Amino acid sequence: MRILAFIILFFISFSTFSKLVEIEIKKSNTFTANDIQLEAVQGYAYFKYDPTHQQNQRIVDLNLAETEKGLVNVKTTFYMIQLADPAARKGTLIEISNRGSKASLRYFNKASGQHTPNKPSDIGDALIQRLGLSVMWVGWQSDVFESDENMWVSLPTAMGTSGMARSDWTVETPTESLGLSHRNSIKTVYKYASNENNIAYLTYRERPNGAKVVVPRNLWEFTEDGLNINGNFTPGIYELVYPTENSIVQGLGFALVRDTAEYLKRPNTTFNSDKVIAFGVSQTGRWLRHFLYQGFNQTEEGMRAFDGMLIHTAGAGRGSFNHRFGQPSRDAHRMSAFFYPTDVFPFTSQAVSHPITGNKDGLLSNLAKEYQPKIFYTNTGYEYWGRAAGLIHTHNGEDVSPLPNERIYHLASGQHFVEREENLLSIESVSNYFQGNPLNFLLNLRASLANLTHWVIDDVPPPASKYPSFESKTLVNINQYQLPSVLSELTKPISPHTAYIYDYGSKWSTGIIEHNPPRILAIISPPLPEIDNFGNELGGISHPLIVEPLASFLPWVLRHNAVFAKKEMMDFRGAIKLLPKENILSRYNNWDTYQAKLNKAIDNAINEKTLLEEDRDNVLEQGQWLWNKAVVSVKN
Repeated sequence: MRILAFIILFFISFSTFSKLVEIEIKKSNTFTANDIQLEAVQGYAYFKYDPTHQQNQRIVDLNLAETEKGLVNVKTTFYMIQLADPAARKGTLIEISNRGSKASLRYFNKASGQHTPNKPSDIGDALIQRLGLSVMWVGWQSDVFESDENMWVSLPTAMGTSGMARSDWTVETPTESLGLSHRNSIKTVYKYASNENNIAYLTYRERPNGAKVVVPRNLWEFTEDGLNINGNFTPGIYELVYPTENSIVQGLGFALVRDTAEYLKRPNTTFNSDKVIAFGVSQTGRWLRHFLYQGFNQTEEGMRAFDGMLIHTAGAGRGSFNHRFGQPSRDAHRMSAFFYPTDVFPFTSQAVSHPITGNKDGLLSNLAKEYQPKIFYTNTGYEYWGRAAGLIHTHNGEDVSPLPNERIYHLASGQHFVEREENLLSIESVSNYFQGNPLNFLLNLRASLANLTHWVIDDVPPPASKYPSFESKTLVNINQYQLPSVLSELTKPISPHTAYIYDYGSKWSTGIIEHNPPRILAIISPPLPEIDNFGNELGGISHPLIVEPLASFLPWVLRHNAVFAKKEMMDFRGAIKLLPKENILSRYNNWDTYQAKLNKAIDNAINEKTLLEEDRDNVLEQGQWLWNKAVVSVKN
């Protein structure tokens, strides 16, 4: 094991600003993938933070953390795959790790997604590396379990703090025990801490906005370690509010990633890089939106931390990343994790008026222009239904344009993630209808990474934003959303996931929740993409399989197998409905005719820079699979 420390200047400057002060390399090895020599490095990074520094004032409860010589110590994990040749390094992609995982190689390199990618077979087709980018992961999330495979961090607590925490569950089958953590793969951040009033209560309901019924205290109890509750829980939605103590200083996750990006830009460092791009997906896409909103892209030394950001499937959300007793894994979907500070005003980057107070605010209002990165927002159709994505470019029923340093791309008709074709589940009540949407929008995402990289590094303008709008009549409200005749057997969801105007109490502006759960002042129903006669979405980037359709790719599917709330949409998933065989053959006589038209659609996508030429065969392969499923395998 070897230790790399920085020059003494960094140590004597702590009274003025904080730093990533030490890198400890635990493992490293070199290998060649796609004729590119790479170095995989794994280890720990150590930081020191001055609670009095102006740029750290926004970190909630940092002043209550234990200090050593006036500074707060933080240790985190990192993993990096860098180009071994310094001359080949054009920049670094820092993935904001989603619950400790590593997704970049799967999303961009067509890789299998290993926990410790350190050999050629783990790198896939090396698109990231061929673009001249190293890739790095840094642990920031305090409720991730410590292991060699996870990106985890040890954050300090705000000693002496006490308050109320909240957990909720959507129970689908009867159970006798519920854990306080968000998921089984996530640590319980705040356990039950009995107080003199012993205030804790559990409620039950069957709909997201349904009336809550208190579950009598004698029907459930905390376990001895305060990490679970035991009882007889029938299907439904349960919400527990309970006393706890010693909040974790969650906002340090923002600071340490900020300072890691700055560290990469310093001359003569271990992993030097002139440009740094951030990538976040789902939870960590919301993390990046929150990072921007709270101004963390300005470092303590007045540098711009990230030069570019690819914010994927975040919709209009932010999250519980910097408030007292925040649980960073908690999200919000139509049927899970309710009323956390996720889909909260402001939604647009441009400053607009608050629906109730009238005060103007925007996602980038707290960040001067010189600190704003070049940003891509990419959302699938699911995020419009399940993550209120329509609110990032609308306000009060009117279109709001992105800023010059932003692009918004709607990946039309996609699911939250690409469903494996072998995992499609037949829904027997409707013929040729399957739970799960396999539309491979990751091919479009690969092109987006290439476009963003060229914009950040070479200043080559990317394609214009492409998303549905009221002006183009490709954006509608839920009551205007109508299914075409080819989907006449289906019923649309009762509602998309809605945003809210909350009242968390008078101290919420300082990151302290007084009302838990919050008081709901207003519900904001987001607009949705209009669909064509084949049931596919309009207004966004149309995958070639939508341009030449053999199926309706739906970004939503109802809870058809659930025992309650059957008219609600399922979290994360969509569906596919094959078009009638006779309909298909009336437009395409045979596979050769279809293939020729599909190739023209691919040509157009390549010309529009929404698809890479090297991914043509992937589209054709999925087209062949779909043709076989919709035409060859279907009986007349």
